Amino acid sequence: MLTVDEVTEIFYLCDDFSKEFDKSYKKHILVADSGKRTRNKPNRLSHSEVMTILISFHLGGFRNLKHYYVF
Repeated sequence: MLTVDEVTEIFYLCDDFSKEFDKSYKKHILVADSGKRTRNKPNRLSHSEVMTILISFHLGGFRNLKHYYVF
C-alpha cells in the first residue's frame, strides 16, 4: 500500500512531466483547419491526475480497476 507522501511525490513527478510534455507537444503538433467547429471543454481530471491513478494502481498489485476503486 502506498503512503500519502509517496502518492504526493508520484503526482508531483507526473505533473512536472506533463507540463514539459505539453510544451514539447505544442511545438510539434500539426494544425488541421477543416472548417469544422470543435468544442474545447476542459477535462475533469488533468493528465497528471490520471497518470498518478494508473501508477498507484499498478504499484498496488490490484487485478482490475474495480477492486482498486473499492479498496
